[in-house]
Amino acid sequence: MDEPHHKPLFEEYENAFVSVVVPVFNEAPNVVENLYTLLEELELSFKSFEIIVISDGSTDGTNWEVFRFKSPNIRVRIFPENAGKGAVVREGFSEAKGDYILFVDGGMEIHPREIRIFIGLMLLYRCDIVVGSKRHPQSRIHYPWFRRILSWFFQKAVYLLFDVDVTDTQVGMKLFRKEVIDAIKPHLAIDRYGFDLEILSLAKMHGYKRMIEAPVSMHYFDKNRRFILFELLHVAKVAWSLGKDTMRLYFRLRKLKKVGAIEVKQTPNNGWPR
Repeated sequence: MDEPHHKPLFEEYENAFVSVVVPVFNEAPNVVENLYTLLEELELSFKSFEIIVISDGSTDGTNWEVFRFKSPNIRVRIFPENAGKGAVVREGFSEAKGDYILFVDGGMEIHPREIRIFIGLMLLYRCDIVVGSKRHPQSRIHYPWFRRILSWFFQKAVYLLFDVDVTDTQVGMKLFRKEVIDAIKPHLAIDRYGFDLEILSLAKMHGYKRMIEAPVSMHYFDKNRRFILFELLHVAKVAWSLGKDTMRLYFRLRKLKKVGAIEVKQTPNNGWPR
């Protein structure tokens, strides 16, 4: 990863065309403030960017709020019914035109200032994917104990079943080179909580193995204030759905490998321009 750059790093960073996909669901009280924050951070860092906001069947006024947010850099799409975060992000990937494509949860549990760090790491290390990680030694995380337990068990299962060399697959901010997204789009199928693992697994199968983890700051209770019983029920629902998605993905990937449905393309420097 220490190959020489053709352009100065700062020039490459400044001229990066970044697409940010923002899935939202029932975020009416916060979505305008979150989009202002995201827009300000991107304007500070990049000359060229686009924000693709997709409402996933919201029913609380979110659609009205995002439509009244006016900016030439923002496009809005509405799903009439809830399809799942994976389905929404797939739609965003199809719309994205940037050289670097990132998705970030509409709730903005991770501050958009992290985007500049993700892009900087990708350009510095010439990697294919930058994954936000709660387990990075520099991450600052305030997270409920029951979510920590679910995360620990899930990552143990990922380690045993999948050839994905990251310690945390589920954080809601990930950055990809467009070439990676173009390669895996035809095989993306998971609509809900297992889609993060699906993306990383398919990228690895296509030969895009340069993945690095980045530190994040997350204070879960700043954005989520559910009563504890409702939060536990929500976590149980997530765990059940994630478990089903994971096992289906495991057997689907085995089948794809067996029939040779994915062709690994070998490109100089893994596709990076010299």
